[in-house]
Amino acid sequence: MAGESGELMEEIRLTFPRKVAYLRFATSISKQICQQIEECREDKSFASDVELCVSEACTNAIKYGRSGEMEDVISLYFQIFADKLVIKVQDKGSGFNLNKLPDPDIESLPDRGYGLYIIRSKMDDVQYVQTEEGNFLTMIKSFKGNFNV
Repeated sequence: MAGESGELMEEIRLTFPRKVAYLRFATSISKQICQQIEECREDKSFASDVELCVSEACTNAIKYGRSGEMEDVISLYFQIFADKLVIKVQDKGSGFNLNKLPDPDIESLPDRGYGLYIIRSKMDDVQYVQTEEGNFLTMIKSFKGNFNV
């Protein structure tokens, strides 16, 4: 299935309870999606980068995305374009300011705080918005060339 740059070719949505037990399921889905994309199969680091970033983003949403609602869930969106993979993690927590979070002080070896640092270093673009529907962490990873699903 080929498409022009900017044209959404496929979208996969996954909603799961905000529980650590579902983290492995979410990361496994990201790996499966990457295995369906020819570009990802050719670039071995692409799939592992995506899986790592999905794990970090979902871990943060599980830890900090509490909404107080009876059915507290996280939604994960994979949007496949001809030139990139866009991943969105949605939660309904209080949110944060992406631009105000400092990188961890690597020299002091902190116990935590690496998640967004890793995501920023592995993805081509990272955005965070708060809307009435919830908070969205958007991660974009570009393909080297166009691909076929």
